[in-house]
Amino acid sequence: MKYQSKKILPLAIALASSAAFAQQDNENEETDYDASLEEVYVEGVRNAELNARAAERNKDNFSSIVTQDDAGNFSDQNAAELLRRMPGITLQKSEGEGKFVSLRGLGPGMVSVRMDGGVMANAGGGSNGDLENRAFSLDGLPTDVLQSIEVNKSLTPDMDLDAIGGSINVKTLSALDRGEDSIKLRAQNYVQDQAEENSPKLTLQGSNILMDDKLGVAYTASWEERTTQGYETRHHSSTLPNYVETDGTRMLVPWEFETRQENAERERVAALVNLEYEPDDGSRYRLKLNHTSYEDVDVALREYYRFNLSDNENVYYLDPAKGVFGGTSVDLQHQYFIQESKVTTNTFAFSGENRFGDGWEAQYEITSSHSENEKPDGRRVQFRVRELAALGRSDSGFVNGQIVDPDWLADAAGVDSIAGAGGHSGAGYQMGEASQRYMKYDNLFMENSLREDSVDQFTFDLRKDFQTGFVNYFKTGVNIRQRERNFDKNRASIVPEDKSGLGCDDLECVDMASSTLGDYPTFIPENGNFDHAFITNGAAEQLIAGTRAIGDNYDPGESEVESTRRDYDLSEDASAIYAMAEFQVLPDATLIAGARYTQTKFDSTGYFSIRNDRNESDETLNSFDIGLPLEDVSNEYGNFLPALHYRHELSERLLGRAALWTSYSRPDFGKSRAFFEVRDRVIFCNTDPESEFNGECNEDPSDIGSERGDLEYQQQYFTMSEDNTVRIGNPSLDPMQSTNLDMSLSWYGDYTFLEAALFYKDISDFIVSASGVNITISELGFDVPVEQVDLFHIDPDLTVTNAETYLNGNKAKVYGTELSFSHYFDGTWEHHKVGRWLDNIFVQANATLQQSDGDVGETVRVDSIQLPEQADTAANLTLGWENDSLSVRMIANYTGEILKRIGSCTAADMEADAALGYADNCVAWADVYQDQSTTFDIKATYRVNDSTQVYLDAINITDSVDEYFFAGNEDSGGAMLFDVEQYGPGYQLGLTMDF
Repeated sequence: MKYQSKKILPLAIALASSAAFAQQDNENEETDYDASLEEVYVEGVRNAELNARAAERNKDNFSSIVTQDDAGNFSDQNAAELLRRMPGITLQKSEGEGKFVSLRGLGPGMVSVRMDGGVMANAGGGSNGDLENRAFSLDGLPTDVLQSIEVNKSLTPDMDLDAIGGSINVKTLSALDRGEDSIKLRAQNYVQDQAEENSPKLTLQGSNILMDDKLGVAYTASWEERTTQGYETRHHSSTLPNYVETDGTRMLVPWEFETRQENAERERVAALVNLEYEPDDGSRYRLKLNHTSYEDVDVALREYYRFNLSDNENVYYLDPAKGVFGGTSVDLQHQYFIQESKVTTNTFAFSGENRFGDGWEAQYEITSSHSENEKPDGRRVQFRVRELAALGRSDSGFVNGQIVDPDWLADAAGVDSIAGAGGHSGAGYQMGEASQRYMKYDNLFMENSLREDSVDQFTFDLRKDFQTGFVNYFKTGVNIRQRERNFDKNRASIVPEDKSGLGCDDLECVDMASSTLGDYPTFIPENGNFDHAFITNGAAEQLIAGTRAIGDNYDPGESEVESTRRDYDLSEDASAIYAMAEFQVLPDATLIAGARYTQTKFDSTGYFSIRNDRNESDETLNSFDIGLPLEDVSNEYGNFLPALHYRHELSERLLGRAALWTSYSRPDFGKSRAFFEVRDRVIFCNTDPESEFNGECNEDPSDIGSERGDLEYQQQYFTMSEDNTVRIGNPSLDPMQSTNLDMSLSWYGDYTFLEAALFYKDISDFIVSASGVNITISELGFDVPVEQVDLFHIDPDLTVTNAETYLNGNKAKVYGTELSFSHYFDGTWEHHKVGRWLDNIFVQANATLQQSDGDVGETVRVDSIQLPEQADTAANLTLGWENDSLSVRMIANYTGEILKRIGSCTAADMEADAALGYADNCVAWADVYQDQSTTFDIKATYRVNDSTQVYLDAINITDSVDEYFFAGNEDSGGAMLFDVEQYGPGYQLGLTMDF
């Protein structure tokens, strides 16, 4: 791979040099190079929109554009939040802030993000908690350091077509395009209602023209500290609710619920320098340097009620009508979690444009981008008390729990006594006390990780313009990109008391390892959702420091499954060539026809990981988990992508477009990389012919004829069972490919803009997660080193019957319409008695209505579903009033329900449930949706003088929350809460000085 990564630079230099020499040979010839402004710097809401509409109208493809001036008209702090105001966009949040966007019903992994057309590395993590998908995190791009953002919804062959949903191009400031010296300063303070802390922000932006207008320097810099506090109630992220039954009454109840408080302190830094040199009218050269960094200190308080009522013997009280249930063997646990992280991205780009000869133009660019996501010292202490009696209650909007006296529960259930409530006796749970002094320190968690992403790219485009004839221009080019990505995580999660005799360096460590919550100072959070007091920050850090030696000494070989299962190294080499031409088919109509061909080579390494901790004892610090590296696995594929784009100026004000084009999306890293992981504890089978347990299988050796740690016996007679639950990557995945149809009509009036667009996407080779699949180890697309496992035997021809993997072969369709409208009442009420005051009113609105139909495969779902991450309806409305000095806007955003994940339901599941009489196997009720939401913001801007503005923003004034729910069924009483996050209103006051 190192040899291949060196091939870009010589090729780039050779092609760039030839273009430059060609330009020099023709520098005395007359050219028609147009260096006019692509965007005009304007002020005011109406002028900002006119600027964006003009840029959209002039483009060859259908797009939506927002300029930096538009950004100032909203209350958004990063590029993701700004984009949600545009038609077709759905926002995804992380910890209350916008982070990813979906476009036209397709998730962030199918939307490409570029800066000035060049690729950017992204180690910031993917969406939906999947850190290895291709979603680009936009929260590191502040809006006030950008010139504009283009959302391209139909793509021409000269664009990167790895984007079924579409592409987003972030454009940076150009001094030569701006054409003047300028400087802008902005100072702002933000206060979130829940955190009640100041969050300052400073921004500097400027441009300078030097050397007789031949050299331009543009620079932007932004620094921000932001403090937020979020409240969250959630069900367990992976364990589904479960059925319980008593006295003939059946309910579907939560397995656990968790109350969280996230206290985050973030520092963001963004800086960009753009140097441009234009020695003559026929050439321009650019050098761009971009840096973004995101540092985060997160402190999380977590209170768990783990009902775990899967055993009906522990269920005593059910009231389906009220959604109330009660039982025993309930755990109450507290976690205090501390995590620092830093994401840094640096991008370098050199590009040039040369015009020569009779209408020839060459453009070329070399881009190198590197990103790191470092989490050096995640640490957590946990306290727990077990065997409690508790009540729980769930509904579509809440999950709650309460520890109750065992005698009270017995009375409520109408029984003489209950079992499984030993945690209430003696040094156990103390009824009526907020601080539970006997909660046991039962877990020390330590984790560090590093993710790196590096991308190098070279592009070369050659264009020939024709002054007469049927062809307006012909364009061709090449693109070469090389990407390397790796991830390494190490984790220790242990019961300190169990390992203190071997891991502790002193008696203080031993004492702390067996301590309880009552040994430390506590506090009661202001968040009223918590029921009990937590260890203080200082005491938590003291406890971690005092027992850290246990975690540091545990698992010296780093074989613990959580330290291997997600580690990988991968590379992706991609090349593309295209050709296209624009034809003047009518005096006012053009047709672009062309095609692009891409070739991709993907290599990955991963791990064969098995959880085997049932053999561990208190006498050793070694982990018995198995983590074996896999050999490098490769996959190659090509895509031919034709396109037609028709553009017709139907009148001076009416523009029509139609496009039939193709695109593709490469598989996510986490699905296409090589790995084989036994998800739960490994299940063995005893093959000893002399044993009474012969043929029996279990995860615990002591249950099938062996003592824990008796490795000699297990090596001889234990073999891995076919019933293990495994996750397997699929390096043979093909990319998804889509045929796309877009049509639009746009009306550009003096005071009114109207636009209607229709879109349709027919996606083949749709990639889905398949569960319950039968897979034979020896028939995988990569070698699994089963022969290296020496703790027990694994048959290389073993067929596992409960595998989760990723498959091609299914289809999906997305279709919908986008509607946009804006109107400015200039002159409308000129003669009305209320006067010209009403002429300053304006309205901006857009709406996206869309549907999808996805066949995810019979191994997952027998019926078709809507695609995840798609909202049927998304709408924005801005009502405002503006004159030369004052601007006031009410901004509303509505997003309909979004399917976030699906539950499996196969034909076999339905057959099994028919015999049971209820849906225990077909878990369509486990579909998780994000609930519809509406947010309201207010922004007021006052111009003090020609160079100074003051603004005040009120954000989320109605305290809208992000709520997620299980679809549920009649046994759950309807929908059940999955997660709800609340961040409250926020307010920001700022000053902008513009010279």
